[in-house]
Amino acid sequence: MTSADPAGPAGPADLPQPHRRWLREVVKVAVSGVMIALLAYWVDWSSVTQALASADVTELMVALACIAITVLLAAWRWSCCARASGIEMPMTFYVKATYSALFVGQFLPAGLGVDAARLAYFMHRRARLAHALQSLALDRVIGVVSVIFVLAVGLPIIWDRLPHALRLFGLALIAATVGGIVLIVLLGWIPWLRSYVGTGKRRKLIDLALAVRASVVSMRSVEAFLISCAIYCLMILGVYWIARSIGVEVAYVQLLAIVAIAMFVSLLPVSVNGWGVREGAMVAGLAVLGVGKGPALAISLLFGFANALVTIPGAFAWYIRRKQNHAVQLTDQNPGASA
Repeated sequence: MTSADPAGPAGPADLPQPHRRWLREVVKVAVSGVMIALLAYWVDWSSVTQALASADVTELMVALACIAITVLLAAWRWSCCARASGIEMPMTFYVKATYSALFVGQFLPAGLGVDAARLAYFMHRRARLAHALQSLALDRVIGVVSVIFVLAVGLPIIWDRLPHALRLFGLALIAATVGGIVLIVLLGWIPWLRSYVGTGKRRKLIDLALAVRASVVSMRSVEAFLISCAIYCLMILGVYWIARSIGVEVAYVQLLAIVAIAMFVSLLPVSVNGWGVREGAMVAGLAVLGVGKGPALAISLLFGFANALVTIPGAFAWYIRRKQNHAVQLTDQNPGASA
């Protein structure tokens, strides 16, 4: 039977688009499930529950406050990226959209689910698609660059304690990020890109890349980068207070590189909102600092739950938006009803 045989078995590329999308989602759920199952097998759960039960509520509240502030900062960063991309919206729009997107993103692939929800908000406000995609791409680039910057700052502090593999991994991430920034900046100097006259998806990708390149070198992007660094520093401060709440004493500066790596891998769209891969990275990283597997997993779980908890206002914002959209659709279908 040849590959051209219509009766032959269909591969993943032959599946209808909805089926391929659902297959990807199933794979990501499976990745999160497998990672959590491996951790459950590897870690002594009695030590995890003991650590959770001993957590100091006051210090957990301090951690939650640190993490809650990052949602507002994320909205601010996005607004800077949007303005750098030619979009002007009130700050209240970005706050509501960020809360909603982060809440919806709890149930979707890491990063991509949040971006899809934010794009939907832009489309609802009739923003130009090209500018909306540019702002989201710029926000994503700045987010990755800033977390790697925090990693680069923290790596020398614990260099002597890191195993060889983690040293190489950290250096590879830094080198790849620097190389990516250089490539983005040099995009405007590549004659082939500027002179390309084709159409279709390739043309759109080239236009998006050149637009992001122009935005990256703007003052708005510098502002967004500084805000993003503050976001990750506050996230790490939240981890620090969570660790203190269960009796784990670790210096804040020692957490910079460890938590930055965990945050980076949680951004990869291979799991459901980073669950499983973030916990695995945190347990492995904190072990370098002498933290036991049980307390390390407890810290990661509390950090994940705190991130989910601060997005709850987004559920109400998302519900109100859906209700308003439904009312508009009814009005469009029955224009005489409002007369």
